[in-house]
Amino acid sequence: MSTTLTHSQHLAERVDEATAATSGGRALRRGSLRFTRTVALPVGIQGPTAGVIIGPAIIASIVGEPGALAQVLALVAMGFVAYAFSVFTRAFNTAGSVYGFNATALGPGYGFVSAWLLLLVYTSFAAGVYAATADIAQTLLTSLGLHVGWVWLGLAGAALALGLAFASIGFSSLVILACEGAAVALITAVAVAVLASGGYHHHGITAAPFSPHGVSLAVLALGVTAVFGQFSGFEGAATLGEEARRSTRVIPAAIAWSLIGSAAVYIFFTWIVYTAYPSPAAIAASPAPLVHVAGAYLGGGAGLAVNTAGLVSAFGAELACLTAAARLAFALGRETSGGRAGAFLTRTWPRYGSPAGALTVTGAVSVAVLLGFGFEHAATRAATLIIQYGAYLILAAYLMTVIAALAWTWRTRRRPLPLAILTTGGAVLGYVLYRTFTPFPAAPFGWIVLAAGFSVLAGAAILLTPGLLTWMRSSRLLAVTATASAPPAGQPR
Repeated sequence: MSTTLTHSQHLAERVDEATAATSGGRALRRGSLRFTRTVALPVGIQGPTAGVIIGPAIIASIVGEPGALAQVLALVAMGFVAYAFSVFTRAFNTAGSVYGFNATALGPGYGFVSAWLLLLVYTSFAAGVYAATADIAQTLLTSLGLHVGWVWLGLAGAALALGLAFASIGFSSLVILACEGAAVALITAVAVAVLASGGYHHHGITAAPFSPHGVSLAVLALGVTAVFGQFSGFEGAATLGEEARRSTRVIPAAIAWSLIGSAAVYIFFTWIVYTAYPSPAAIAASPAPLVHVAGAYLGGGAGLAVNTAGLVSAFGAELACLTAAARLAFALGRETSGGRAGAFLTRTWPRYGSPAGALTVTGAVSVAVLLGFGFEHAATRAATLIIQYGAYLILAAYLMTVIAALAWTWRTRRRPLPLAILTTGGAVLGYVLYRTFTPFPAAPFGWIVLAAGFSVLAGAAILLTPGLLTWMRSSRLLAVTATASAPPAGQPR
């Protein structure tokens, strides 16, 4: 066994002891998840099947022909973020995810703001997916002659997802995995039909979507920014840090494979849609290109089946977002408060070990957000606005984590290659942020940007609460991770 592995295991064990000691009997069910159930959570948040139903239309409207190329570039950019998370998760893991990582590297205030943003991301994503699920369900019911308001459908989905989230993480992970697996199986049949027929007019199979076609770098960058919202969520595996078995191996693997797997689904099915359509303009004009392709190549029943696949995938995303949000809230309650608020957030259900208190809070907030957008006539608009808010925040959280990983690596390793990768990652994320907000988005997205900015300021303002920073600095978790250092000079890493 290498010195690095021994050192990492020792730190991970000390972190496990520290977080268990601060739980006060209110602990998550430790060591209950193997790799398969761990990877289910990030894949569920990404919801690739639900995403590819409308995703190709979005990317085609931005970049035109090189839709798949923009997604490949986004995968490369996301790889830098995944590497930053892996730098930390190979060393130690907690349910607090970026709080533990970033607070260790750059202080508890920095860690708190990072975790605050990610908590808002998962909670808002849950609310947005409620609306998206309601939209898909409404379409299915309308085809059967039933008409139900989208808000009621969204509330029904939220209630079912919350009920399952209170069960054991092992069971809810299986539900998420089963939902996405069944959905991917359904849309794979569509891909086979398109390829078997040779694509559009029997000669549509081409690598053109992977070529730049003279599209400028600035336009491709806008496409990459849009795809970031589709690929994000892989980092959710880190919130299972206290429940995954052999977390320093399982969590990094789950992060890598969920990103690669979901990106592969997005890229492949975007290519399939491009193959089946006459032009990118036609794709951009279709509200749900993959549903149209299914109906055109396999009949109307197949279109209904793809809609159903999207519904199943979206429900899995609801459950996954709630699961991640609750664990992050649980950890923040443990690390930032010793009063009634902390006691409530760290309350677990003895039977299942689920964070019942944190689930109650995050679930209530996500439902409140859904109801706050209930005035919107169309569920799609509500979903777009809510999810875009989370997408803006997650970019900031990603950049903060890459910077923290760079600081951690400088302090503990100082090897040229990791430092170069993280520095490049920071530059790439910085450019993506620049392209996202320059020029400043028009209304209503401009208002969403302002809301996201206010949320960042709110997180910083919370730190002004008397005694909060003092309490966080006394954390047993940070006392352990702050003393982590590189192995002695000359020993292999």
